[in-house]
Amino acid sequence: MKKSLLVLLLTLITSITLYASDVILSNTLGAYYCAQEPNPKTYIKHTVEEPISIYWEDNVYPGFDEADSKLMVSNYLDGVHLQTMALNTHDGKVKVYSYAHVPQGYIDLVKEGYAATKEAQKKHALFEDAWNKYRVKEWTKAEFDVVAKDYGQANNERESLTKQIEAAKTQLTLVITETTKDQMPQTNYTVKIEEIHFSELAHKVIYSDEVKITDNRTKEVVAYNRRIMQLYSATLMPDLAIGNRYYYPEPMCGEVGYMEIDRKVFLVPGFAGMKHLQFDENRLYQKYVKKATK
Repeated sequence: MKKSLLVLLLTLITSITLYASDVILSNTLGAYYCAQEPNPKTYIKHTVEEPISIYWEDNVYPGFDEADSKLMVSNYLDGVHLQTMALNTHDGKVKVYSYAHVPQGYIDLVKEGYAATKEAQKKHALFEDAWNKYRVKEWTKAEFDVVAKDYGQANNERESLTKQIEAAKTQLTLVITETTKDQMPQTNYTVKIEEIHFSELAHKVIYSDEVKITDNRTKEVVAYNRRIMQLYSATLMPDLAIGNRYYYPEPMCGEVGYMEIDRKVFLVPGFAGMKHLQFDENRLYQKYVKKATK
């Protein structure tokens, strides 16, 4: 009995020691790689309101499956600001998405919705400022209520137009063309997503990827993001509640989601509706965890 207890105790001590060493190692290597070039890890040179055409090349997952593609089309392709979307697929090909014969009435509706979204965003900023002033008693409730009502009306208008656009969008004809990267039509922008490979030791405790957005007409990199993440197996906060995260959600450096940067570059209203972080995590979970358990 005493021998069994001793074995259990030694096993527990060994496990704790190994776990602690991984935590220390992940923090040390993470800090080291965060300090390396390129620095800063995230930058945006300028934003784009009408990209017209974008090619997404995801080499992390890699490629977009059918479910991913539907989500991308739903959240990005509006037929006005973004008229053509191209996505690389699992089999090494490229699928190009566009809408055929977009009516002028739909175009006008999208533009009206875009203007309403920008107005609601402006009113939201005023609302937050007013709330902060009211909270510290710099403003009266009556003063705050005026701004809150104004924002509420602007947001209601935005939501109403969003629903109208979504309904009108279902009446459009989506055209899907399968091609290859060397044969695909030229797009104005490319969003390229790559995994960053560190040493074998570092790979056991940290994960990294980068997103680079390039203007294909000028060859200028208009935005860049490299994030470094601790694996959950090498953190002080194991993923007991969710159970399917590949990495700890807060990056050691860089933006949170590896597709978050494009939402900040391409200022198309639909982009903000996508749950980027959950999209990232689900795809990485499928790649690394599910395959490992087969």
